[in-house]
Amino acid sequence: MNKIEKWSTEEEKMIYSSQIKREELERMISMDQKRRVIYMYFREGKSQREISRIMGINRKTVGKYIKEYEEAFEGYKNSEGIDEDLVEKIAGKPKYNTSNRKPRKVTEALVERIQELIKANEIKRKKGLRKQLMPVSQMYEIIRDEGYEISVGTIYNLVRKLNDKKTKEAYIKQRYSPGDIVEFDWGEIKLEIDGVMKNIQAAVFTFAYSNYRYAYLYEKQNMESFIDSHIRFFEHVEGINKTTVYDNMKVAVKKFVGRNGREITEDLMKLSMYYKFDIRFCNVRKPNEKGHVEKSVNVIKQRVFSIKYKFSDLKEANEFLKTRLKYINENIKSNTIQLFEEEKKYLAEKPPKYEYSVIKEVYVDKFSTITVNNCRYSVPVEYIDKWLKVKLYPEKIIIYDEKPIVIHERVYGIDIWKIKIEHYIPILKKKPGALHNSLAMHQAPRELKNIYKEYFTTNPKDFIMLLEYIQKRNLEIKQIKKIIEKLEIITSNITFAEIKIINENTSNELKIKYNGTIEEYSRKQLYRLNEMIQ
Repeated sequence: MNKIEKWSTEEEKMIYSSQIKREELERMISMDQKRRVIYMYFREGKSQREISRIMGINRKTVGKYIKEYEEAFEGYKNSEGIDEDLVEKIAGKPKYNTSNRKPRKVTEALVERIQELIKANEIKRKKGLRKQLMPVSQMYEIIRDEGYEISVGTIYNLVRKLNDKKTKEAYIKQRYSPGDIVEFDWGEIKLEIDGVMKNIQAAVFTFAYSNYRYAYLYEKQNMESFIDSHIRFFEHVEGINKTTVYDNMKVAVKKFVGRNGREITEDLMKLSMYYKFDIRFCNVRKPNEKGHVEKSVNVIKQRVFSIKYKFSDLKEANEFLKTRLKYINENIKSNTIQLFEEEKKYLAEKPPKYEYSVIKEVYVDKFSTITVNNCRYSVPVEYIDKWLKVKLYPEKIIIYDEKPIVIHERVYGIDIWKIKIEHYIPILKKKPGALHNSLAMHQAPRELKNIYKEYFTTNPKDFIMLLEYIQKRNLEIKQIKKIIEKLEIITSNITFAEIKIINENTSNELKIKYNGTIEEYSRKQLYRLNEMIQ
């Protein structure tokens, strides 16, 4: 390949990459547009004509968004069970034709690039390199060489706008309407879970009008936890507020656009459209703009987990938090519950529960495990070397082929394994000697491990057959323990064959071949006599 051909190929790649970024930006803008139309029409009661005038978009486009939403939502309400396709139609991105759209010269990408150059100047200024600041004329040359068709005057105007000095900050006392504003924030709390100190994340909601508080604990500040916390909050308060206020957290803001613009994450946008609430962001480093929830985070730290911080698991910690928040809402301020009851009258009707999970494709390795966020989960060995799908929830994961294969409790950390021993029965039958020191045996239920240690350490083949029998018959370990207790009366040699006979003998009559001592035989006879008397 000669130099000209290579240059041409790289140029095509650059143009293609630029086009992909532009299309992605347009898609997110249109999705936000749809979100605002849904909110104005259903929550603010504005007409389609009024929305068209306010937003500066065609009235037919407004009507199209509303019609699609109503039809999809009606289908969702009438559907049986979870229909993720209808949820996507309700809260998914709008489809439109952009083939005839002409690009504007001043684009978000251009503004973002100029901001980067201005930021580079600010870094130099802090380092004392004032004489090495980049002039606007140099910025123009860089912009032009990167392929933007723009005049130097436009660049000067943009730089001047972006460099406007901040006005002095002043605080204004706010007055809130019932059912209007809810503030959201994360709070980090140190708790001892099952003997290990962890940084646990509290998702905290606070009504601005009544100061009513709600919170739920998670292992991580990921998207699954963020969306799940909102679903739990709406189910708890049994309604939907008008506006939710956030700071510039990663799960809410995909990236900044221009000086004050923000590109909302797709998952939050879908949630907002489904539940029909508006979104508002605080200014950067302005926690006072959501002071209610900031205070709530401190209240949870000081009035909840200062009393108790050791728990067996996160479920117990959440139950304790629930109890304490009920007390706090009812007692810290005398009128909180009264104001909240008034507030509930202004909440919009709650739709059917939103179905949300993060879906990933995963590969089953030679250990018959899949890997999710540095943690490994077992699947039956017949799926080795196959690709499966996994649905991620904050507290569990569901692994699918065409239908659910297994549900695991979700774990967080690095190189943590979650193993179910029944997944490895076909391999253990071929390699029974591997059972004793296997991770599968180590993570087996405690009662099952006790049965193995007490009766089968010298006969692993029998134990593996017992495992297979339990799985096929869907038996509980407690049931096996009761059978073993009966067998212990008449013999000290517990085998799988004897357990199977007792379990399948509906007449309760023991049919076990005698091969023990006279004492054991006598005990056997007494047991039979006792059975007959009963």
